[in-house]
Amino acid sequence: MMTKQERRTLWICNLMWFALLLWLAVGWTDSSYRETITVCPTKLVWHIPCPTCGVTRAFLLTAHGRFAEALQMNINVLLLFPAYIIFPIAGILGLATGKNFQLKLLNITDKVCKKWSFIVPFAIFEITAEALNLYHHFTIGMP
Repeated sequence: MMTKQERRTLWICNLMWFALLLWLAVGWTDSSYRETITVCPTKLVWHIPCPTCGVTRAFLLTAHGRFAEALQMNINVLLLFPAYIIFPIAGILGLATGKNFQLKLLNITDKVCKKWSFIVPFAIFEITAEALNLYHHFTIGMP
């Protein structure tokens, strides 16, 4: 049986997933990745991109099958898009089987993210993402 905290965590994760789905649905047109609203505080205040700047546009490009452009927009799409697909599938499988696969995924993710063997490569990956974002920002004006 799930605790109140686990139930709340799953509700929040599913609401965030659904909110992103709505955000992507609003910007579904093929050229919409050029017209997204900037909500990044770093970009708004200091006019430089953060490591996640361009992720929404990268999601839209990935959804349209434009993988090379999505990677150029933000390499975080390599990690986030598969997670975005796997999470609801785990929920559907959980409903079908009576097992809570979403909670199992979150618990595994929590354990993995606390290990140095994950933290160091992830930090390097994010530093690379920021370096690429800054390079694209100062050379070709994106993300």
